[in-house]
Amino acid sequence: DRLARRIADLQADADQRFAGIPLTGENVIFLIDISGSMALKDENAEDPDKWPFLCDTLMKLMKSIPTLQRFQIILFSDKTSYLFGKRDSWFKYEGNATAKLAADALRKVRVEGGTNMHDAFDEAFRYRKNQLDTIYLFSDGLPNIGEGVPANILRPSEAQKNYYMSRFIREKLKTDWNRPAPGQPDVRINAIGFYFESPDVGAFLWAMAREHKGNFVGLR
Repeated sequence: DRLARRIADLQADADQRFAGIPLTGENVIFLIDISGSMALKDENAEDPDKWPFLCDTLMKLMKSIPTLQRFQIILFSDKTSYLFGKRDSWFKYEGNATAKLAADALRKVRVEGGTNMHDAFDEAFRYRKNQLDTIYLFSDGLPNIGEGVPANILRPSEAQKNYYMSRFIREKLKTDWNRPAPGQPDVRINAIGFYFESPDVGAFLWAMAREHKGNFVGLR
């Protein structure tokens, strides 16, 4: 009997995970990278399956979060936008039909531009005052647009942009966006990486998730 109960407990825990990520969150923002690389296998080759795979992943994830009540989907490339509605509004999650609606709408989005992750997080954390508790970040790269590069570097290389902007985002998450605040929950950040070649991408997403009580998984 004890063994049977233990197996049942382990199965229940497995059922509430997605690729190793514990599935938590009642008020959730899905923060989705729609930069041009989301249609590429690498810098020289297109991949027609990559974006549809991300859309299917979003649908599967939404269906799998047992506590999901309200959500918003924020898209980012050079700038941020909303898949549905407008800022400061939540959508009620009403089961599998809602997840399919979201995935179908996302498939119609054109992926292009750079990766302004700073403005994406800045927009997402507007919802902290409205009881945001979890962010699921979908991305395949490092930030290359936005704040963080020192003013004395006048013509930063792509590698310098990646390094300084990544570091700036991690620091701002800890000291500003997700700092302890009375009456506001700490926001858990889970990161899902797609088809990335550079180990720096995985390292950045993993470190950021770890620093905010979340998990990271890389998918291909």
